[in-house]
Amino acid sequence: MKFRPWMVVLVFALGWVEPMHAAPGDILFLDNFDNGGACSALAPNWTTTSTNLGGTSNQTSNSGNCAMFTRGGVVSNTSTSTDLSGVVGADLDVWVRIGADAFSEDPDAGENLVIEYLDDGGFWQSFEIFNGGSNFGQVYNRTYAIPADGLHNNLQIRFRQTGGSGGPPANGGIGWDYFHLDDVTITESGTPPPTGNSNLGAGLCDDMESGFNNWQTTNATRSAINNDTFNSSSNSLFLRHNTVSTTAWSFDSQGVASFDVWVRRGADAFSEDPDGGENLIVQYFSNASTWVTLETFSGSGAAGQVFNRSYALPDTARHANFRVRFTLATGSGSDFDYWHIDDVCFPAQPATIDLQSVNSVEQDPINGGTNPFAIPGAWVIYEVTSTNTGAGPTDTDTLELTLDLDPNATFYAGDSPFRYTDGAGADATGLTFPFNFLADNTDGVVFLDGLGTSITPTADFDPSVRSIVISFAGQYPGATVSSNPTFTIEYRALVD
Repeated sequence: MKFRPWMVVLVFALGWVEPMHAAPGDILFLDNFDNGGACSALAPNWTTTSTNLGGTSNQTSNSGNCAMFTRGGVVSNTSTSTDLSGVVGADLDVWVRIGADAFSEDPDAGENLVIEYLDDGGFWQSFEIFNGGSNFGQVYNRTYAIPADGLHNNLQIRFRQTGGSGGPPANGGIGWDYFHLDDVTITESGTPPPTGNSNLGAGLCDDMESGFNNWQTTNATRSAINNDTFNSSSNSLFLRHNTVSTTAWSFDSQGVASFDVWVRRGADAFSEDPDGGENLIVQYFSNASTWVTLETFSGSGAAGQVFNRSYALPDTARHANFRVRFTLATGSGSDFDYWHIDDVCFPAQPATIDLQSVNSVEQDPINGGTNPFAIPGAWVIYEVTSTNTGAGPTDTDTLELTLDLDPNATFYAGDSPFRYTDGAGADATGLTFPFNFLADNTDGVVFLDGLGTSITPTADFDPSVRSIVISFAGQYPGATVSSNPTFTIEYRALVD
């Protein structure tokens, strides 16, 4: 006789650097700029874009005789790299003094000092801006917790002056517009950078109506939420004025299909439009701890132009520390160069359940267990393997597997009628197989007769059982780059 295979139906719902990081309190970078007391050079811990406008002097200091200065115009003093990839947290300490005629020369309005760090995406992010034009000679002792995107193997610190009236030989060889820096220190803190509670994830959106809770920014003046323009409801996120990054708090992106967002270039009618080079950069944080650029929106273009974007996310974007980031590359200052963002959404990717079936003859009444055939009276082992090959998980407690038995086979309902094997290691599903015993009407296994009526098997081989419905407990996780969650169910039947 011809032996017909079983069928399966599945239903589911969808500088000076410490050689190693040892402990909190360890100093990982330190420069007091004395260099033997000579005040001779920024090297070896610093480079400058102008040896006339950036250097060291003994005009004023916090410790020893010397301090670093910027003066006279646009200039940047940048540190060598410090490896922070192995630390939990770190702090930057710095002594800052605004110049004054008593010992150097005071900066005017608009001649500002910006303290910055290089993030893990290669962008300079600001800690603080010290404004010229007032508070001459004022001393500031600052401690900045280095954000998570600064804890990488190439952290650099930069002191950048935005303008000035000229360096030496002006002003009797002194030059103009000074800021002084001393005792620049990076210390391992042992305290992780601040984190937030993200309300984002697969199937969720932020329409910016609940405030800034899902976001962190490098400058709260340059990025926040207002009602200048919007896509839905009455608010949107903005970036403006100059370099600033706004980053979502991290969340587990398993099951996210895409990243959708509404973007609008500013316009004078409601904000101010950006110019060429004042671009908006949209990125995501990958499982390799790198920022990947999805798109760069040019500052030059039609004022007020609207973009509706949906970015399909690759496997590298699905991990427990996923973030998205919006960066304004540069700007013209207050109150210019707006970008507006709304309806940041992460549509869920459905689970994709693949079913494979094999059967093997265990024994037959003629050959026993030696080269048995599927003849009447043979015992056949059925093996059903399920694998979630999609990135999306199922909803919790919604996975249901229906096994329709071959009409020419009789289900074995004796002791231990099922063998359930979850996947190993990263391939484990964590699903609970819900069978207790045949007569338990509260577990997740239901035996049905040919009319679809629930029954309790009464014999080792019960021909009245025609299908079995199994309702699993738990959530079937989605696949990742390194895992394909899977499980196997085995049961026996007798060939009629």
